[in-house]
Amino acid sequence: MLALLAVPGTAFAAPEPAPVPIPVPNALDGSGVEPAQHAAEPADKITPAAKRAFAAPGDTSFWLRFADSPDLDAAGAITSWSERGKYVYDTLVAAAEASQEQAIAELEASGTEYTSYWATNAILVEDGSLGLATDLAADADVLEIRPTAHYEAPEPVEVAAQPETSVAPSAAESPVWGLTAINADDLWSRGITGEGIVVANIDTGVDGSHTALSGQYRGAGAADPDAYNFFSVDGRPDPHDADGHGTHTMGTMVGGSVRVGVVDRPVGVAPGAEWIAAAGGADGWADEDLIASGEWILAPYDQDSADPVPDTTKRPHVVNNSWGADFSTDPFMEDIVTAWEAAGIFATFANGNAGGFGCEAAGSPASRTVNYAVGAFAEGGVIADFSSRGPGQSGTVKPDIAAPGAGILSALPGEGSDYLSGTSMAAPHVAGAVALLWSADPELVGNVQATRAILDGTARDVNDTSCGGAADDNNVWGEGKLDVLAAYELAQESTFDATTTPTISGEHQVGKPLTASVAPWSPAAAFTYQWRRDGDMIAGARKSTYTPDGADLGAELSVTVVGSAGGHTPTSTTSVKTPEITVGTLAASTPRIDGTVRVGSTLRALAGSWTSGTRFTYRWYADGTVIRGATGFTFTPTATQRGKTLTVRIFGSRAGYNAASRISGATSAVAAGVISQARPVIIGRATPGATLTVSRPPSVSSPDSVSYRWRLDGQYIRGATKRTLTMRSAWRGHLITVGATVQKSGYTTKSVTSASARVGGAYSKSPNPVISGTKRVGSTLTATRGTWSPTPSSFSFQWYADGRPISGATTSRYRPTGSDYKKEITVTVRTYRAGWGTTLRRSAATSEVLASAVRWRGDDEQAWLVGPDSVPATTYIAQAGSAGCEWGRQSPTEMLGHSVGAGQRLFTVVGTDDSVWASESCGIWIKYYPGMARPSASTAANGVYVLGDHLERGVYSTTGPVDADTSCTYTFYKGFYGQDGVISRGTVAEATTVTMPSSAKGFETSGCSWKRIG
Repeated sequence: MLALLAVPGTAFAAPEPAPVPIPVPNALDGSGVEPAQHAAEPADKITPAAKRAFAAPGDTSFWLRFADSPDLDAAGAITSWSERGKYVYDTLVAAAEASQEQAIAELEASGTEYTSYWATNAILVEDGSLGLATDLAADADVLEIRPTAHYEAPEPVEVAAQPETSVAPSAAESPVWGLTAINADDLWSRGITGEGIVVANIDTGVDGSHTALSGQYRGAGAADPDAYNFFSVDGRPDPHDADGHGTHTMGTMVGGSVRVGVVDRPVGVAPGAEWIAAAGGADGWADEDLIASGEWILAPYDQDSADPVPDTTKRPHVVNNSWGADFSTDPFMEDIVTAWEAAGIFATFANGNAGGFGCEAAGSPASRTVNYAVGAFAEGGVIADFSSRGPGQSGTVKPDIAAPGAGILSALPGEGSDYLSGTSMAAPHVAGAVALLWSADPELVGNVQATRAILDGTARDVNDTSCGGAADDNNVWGEGKLDVLAAYELAQESTFDATTTPTISGEHQVGKPLTASVAPWSPAAAFTYQWRRDGDMIAGARKSTYTPDGADLGAELSVTVVGSAGGHTPTSTTSVKTPEITVGTLAASTPRIDGTVRVGSTLRALAGSWTSGTRFTYRWYADGTVIRGATGFTFTPTATQRGKTLTVRIFGSRAGYNAASRISGATSAVAAGVISQARPVIIGRATPGATLTVSRPPSVSSPDSVSYRWRLDGQYIRGATKRTLTMRSAWRGHLITVGATVQKSGYTTKSVTSASARVGGAYSKSPNPVISGTKRVGSTLTATRGTWSPTPSSFSFQWYADGRPISGATTSRYRPTGSDYKKEITVTVRTYRAGWGTTLRRSAATSEVLASAVRWRGDDEQAWLVGPDSVPATTYIAQAGSAGCEWGRQSPTEMLGHSVGAGQRLFTVVGTDDSVWASESCGIWIKYYPGMARPSASTAANGVYVLGDHLERGVYSTTGPVDADTSCTYTFYKGFYGQDGVISRGTVAEATTVTMPSSAKGFETSGCSWKRIG
């Protein structure tokens, strides 16, 4: 990076950043299915410059840049300086930790040295190989791999100035020409010198002992003066500057007076402001040094501490950057500058010193659209020859403004001073001007865009379209000459004539809504709101009404409003605090008992309408007496409760509220239970001398006792009460049946009778059926009856799952459904032939039914084509566990659907999709079949559920996020195919209750678990 001081060195240019790749995994498990090719192969993410670096002998250091760039727009609405900085820091750190996790694990495993950066979401890998870089690039979160950059700063250029002896005594204490040229001295006369504002530079360092700067150092007089106030990439924690460039630029921003000959001359635009500094150029201007400095500006820390802790409250308001690369629109540092602005930091950049080469000479970072670039003019009011002309990135007018930059007197190390020239000298004039403006108008502090507009709108126009642009905004002068007095006057005109403080009405009680009211402002303003708890911002509380919750108990609440109107500076006012919030009263209703009131039938205690997020405990009663152990949402009566009435008491609690309880009305007397019992089956040959056996399908509930009675033509056979019966010759031609009677205490006795078997002649061949086929859900099983002799006149089939007959499964083929998952399958063949009677044969049981064979595995590099020979169009389910699972549906040109999350995942592949992809962390995707799990009344903390299949419908409650440091989100789906399938979603920061919509097919939770309460 070139310190912009003098005649430009060798031009440096870098390409625009590559577009963020769409991660497109591959995967069919061993099927040989053709994958759709993914454009962003790992090798494609390595830039040509990085490939050239790897081609050199030995390993090389490189940058691993990640695609995730979090949205920081919400920061602009945060009025608290401390809260705004913390929000930006927390958001950037969270995004970096999430996207860098896999790469860091690989680097740790390989023993490679690295440094992780959160402000730019990148990792600097030390001495890595091309193979390592390629492996790391396979991570879908990786955007690109770039080489490191290292540039030298040219020596400062001194210009001829008046000899010290020629300075007239009358010039003593008169400001240098650059200060009067921008009318800074006129603001001093109004008592505005920058008090309350902190400025910084990223430069070669600052001589903190210089008398022109020592008094303005923020650490002056502190017990540990340099903690959080000075950072240097050379490791030395005290303010120092071996070069002089940084001391000179800092002097122009906030310096006092410097000695010239026998007189003292004021040199700083805002001498009442304080300064801190990051010496990013103290060790050769390496890119990693500048990035480290950029992070420190956002969140300063004590460099001399063994365990430094970043503190965003100590960040500066303004940061000057008198460095760059001529003839470049390289995006270097752009994400950090964007974060600076989100945190409320105004950044100035020198536009470059390549004016002698003509137009299009602007240097990066100044040339980038998002940055505020400064050109230089001389004492005579003409543009400096060396001041770089635009345009900049994508034809943007550059510079944005011009300031004094030729023959600028300022401080140098060792109590020195000198006249230097360059846009490096111009940029600090603008930084100092911002310090004056923000000191004069605190409402402007942090409002970077409004401040730019004021500077642009008051700059004195200079018509020079030689490099393009217009008379009032061109690529030589930008908007014109900086005039801080005019900017101040416009800022004053932009203030509201009259503002009012909001008032809060309502009961000061948990659960009772409060309302903020604002009397009219002049001129009329639109308001935004931010509620506060003991002065601290309450996340998400941004409406005119707010309902205190348990976290507010005992706290004093206030509300800040920001008024906005066209042409006026957004202004905030804050209400007085409320009295302490008192304990709330739970809204409660009488519960009711749902379900059939009989022994063995599950009943549910439906809470009714209570305050959202109330936690419940339960106590069940029979005829008014507590039932020991009955303390759940559900209760199943036993024989002990038969004939008694039931009630349930619900106890509700929520933080910040007085507990409450309600008891239900009594049910009818508990009736006898009903046993579900399928008909018994007669197995064997109904031929004289043969023995028949009765097979009884399992009962629900399990009986206490079972008895059997055999019948001949409907009449009881004396003594035939066992499970077997031997056929007699006299019974030829008659019908045999068997009855089973099951009994259980508290249940109605249940008697069922088998189908009849006619006694006849013996078959010479009557084999048991054999089941063939794949034992998987969705596959077809076939019952082979074998060769019978003689051939029966009729065959009939019945399939069973775990011994229970499967309704409707009466042919020789059967396709297991989801409800057959993990069950054993059998089949019976029943035959009849006149004279041979009835014979029933049963197969051996299969192994347990497995999940569907329609499956594919996620992959981080390729997508799979959609079609019957690759990934059929249907709904799939995967168990991702705690890993982050990501999937997408694609057309040839765009993403059609997308989702990411942990736990159980579902998505539907649509027949018109071109391809689909999923990350490797999803595991295996299996075709979804209903019935593979029993519906539950609770969820895990993360996952997607099919309502009515995985999860019961009803009213659900959560106590809030399982991790206090995170939030919880939930989503209702009408289909599992991406954003278009969303019905509604919400964010949960506290105890909450939701009702499953009747139109919803699915429910997803992330970060909190839910239990049914109604």
